[in-house]
Amino acid sequence: MKESKFICFLKGCSQYVEKIIIIILIIMMSGILILATIELGYHLYMTISSYNLLIPLGDLMDLFGVFLLVLIGIELLDTIKIYLKQNVVHVEVVVLVAIIALARKIVILKIEDLSGEILIGIGILITALAIAYYLIKKTNLLAINLKKNPLQDVINDMSEEDQQQVEDKSS
Repeated sequence: MKESKFICFLKGCSQYVEKIIIIILIIMMSGILILATIELGYHLYMTISSYNLLIPLGDLMDLFGVFLLVLIGIELLDTIKIYLKQNVVHVEVVVLVAIIALARKIVILKIEDLSGEILIGIGILITALAIAYYLIKKTNLLAINLKKNPLQDVINDMSEEDQQQVEDKSS
């Protein structure tokens, strides 16, 4: 089937708008990361200068939390840049961002204030993310192309006889 010129024009416009939005997101994320890094440096300087190099554990955990927050932002920026260049989402990076975000939450939490159910939930989340990361590495599923039609890949991999059966059922 031939697509009409209008549909092709709309697809081109939507791709152009999508690229502009992604570029704006990259610029905004870069600005946020610069500000967060400056704030981290400021807090680190203020903490070290006020305690003479021996930082209390609570303040140290806060610094680690901000550090991990900057690291999460860097990984998200990397994901956005890769999507702009390749139109694919790197599943491994997304799972790593989730692992880092959960690690950050664990670092800044005060475990003694949490109930058993919440701790069990956090443990299940850690386990699920670890299993997901392991499976991604094991299967080499590093990226998902969001522009591609996955159903078409399945149909292309099928034999001609199976393709004919699918076509017969759809009509």
